[in-house]
Amino acid sequence: MSDDPAVGSTQWAQWRKAVDLDDYESRWDRMAEQGENPHGEVDFVMRFEPKSALDAGCGFGRVGIELSARGVEIVGVDLDADLLGRAKRRSPELDWRHADLATLDIGRQFDLVVAAGNVIGFVDVADRSNAVQNCARHVAPGGWLVMGNQLKATWTTIAEFDEWCAREGLVPAGHKAGWEGEMLDEDPDYVVTVHHRPAS
Repeated sequence: MSDDPAVGSTQWAQWRKAVDLDDYESRWDRMAEQGENPHGEVDFVMRFEPKSALDAGCGFGRVGIELSARGVEIVGVDLDADLLGRAKRRSPELDWRHADLATLDIGRQFDLVVAAGNVIGFVDVADRSNAVQNCARHVAPGGWLVMGNQLKATWTTIAEFDEWCAREGLVPAGHKAGWEGEMLDEDPDYVVTVHHRPAS
């Protein structure tokens, strides 16, 4: 597996060239310092009361670390070795793994799999269905898959999320316009998809 931070897709390579990682990482800390809530994704998924979670596309660990702080056992995976290194520095005691969602196989299932921050949109187009289906395979019976993505012209559609999850036995349990549970309007630009694996 390559350690090249630009590996994965053209979109990801462009994002990495445009973004200062120190500034990006500290952005969320600044939000907290200013009294803003940087953990809307975690607030959203904690309603499902997970005991274990896979943070898919964990980046520098913001979501996974907060889930752990709330008592959830987490495994975080990311293809970008630089971002993963930051996660390890922030919380070295947690389970961080260098992995590609397109070929992911942790060897276990979780109560919750969460992919926040446009993760699937940054996966190469040819690999997106595999990435979503691999995330779905890691959802335990009775568990949940929650993904947040912008609805750009060339990115994954709600219908595609539903189809790829259905291939792995998950059923749609809601589509929201944001992490505060807002309802979708007629022309949404962002979606949080929620899929569930029936317990039996």
